[in-house]
Amino acid sequence: MSAILALLLLTLSPATAQEVAQSPGGACAAQYEAGDYPAAAACYRALEAAGHHNGHLHYNEGNAWYRAGDTGRAVLAYRRAQLHLPRDGDVQANLNAARRGAKDDLEPPDARGAVARTLLAPYDALSQAELLLLGSLAAALLFVLLAIRVRRELPGGGGPLVLLGLLAAGALFGWSVRSYELTTSPVAVVVGAEVTLRSGRDLQSVDLVRLHAGAEALVVEEGDQWVQVALSSGQRGWLPASELGLVRP
Repeated sequence: MSAILALLLLTLSPATAQEVAQSPGGACAAQYEAGDYPAAAACYRALEAAGHHNGHLHYNEGNAWYRAGDTGRAVLAYRRAQLHLPRDGDVQANLNAARRGAKDDLEPPDARGAVARTLLAPYDALSQAELLLLGSLAAALLFVLLAIRVRRELPGGGGPLVLLGLLAAGALFGWSVRSYELTTSPVAVVVGAEVTLRSGRDLQSVDLVRLHAGAEALVVEEGDQWVQVALSSGQRGWLPASELGLVRP
């Protein structure tokens, strides 16, 4: 058995290495390993613009931006990685490290209190795609069990049916809430070196506060050129859309 396993490993290893070399991020990884972090970050960003979106790509992009000294884009990439990998400890640790490099002492606008963090831990631990998958599977299994029970008149089984119903409803409701939040009020990250929060959507409006790369805010209203945001301090104002990156899938 061990000889057969070793033969299989030897057979698969060249193909695996070839797949890695030819993967969409292979060239980006090579630039990162060579120490050309700005080029690697730009490479990952180009992949993102081409439609490649997954947690590991965003995580690698965040590492490249962080190494290149771009705090704002590093925070943005790590936060996007979290949408796909909410339970990944490395993503959270690197996000925390990038946040420590930001100049503004602001809490994340979507940070939960201790009680809410405890109660919503199962919800926060699942990605948007996982919520949809869990809800769909639970609903499908519920309908199958209901069909079996009706046709065969099986006694009992009420408990599992109730649990499956609650699981399906909860997961699908959580998916709809998450989808609505990411669409209407996503988190915005400042990617410009320095930007002024203004009272209105023009350069003649009153200056409120200066924000720096890595500052996070919650989007209140989104426009083509200006975005109204709310800081964790409660202050609201407008920022140029060109200086922001939005945390969306």
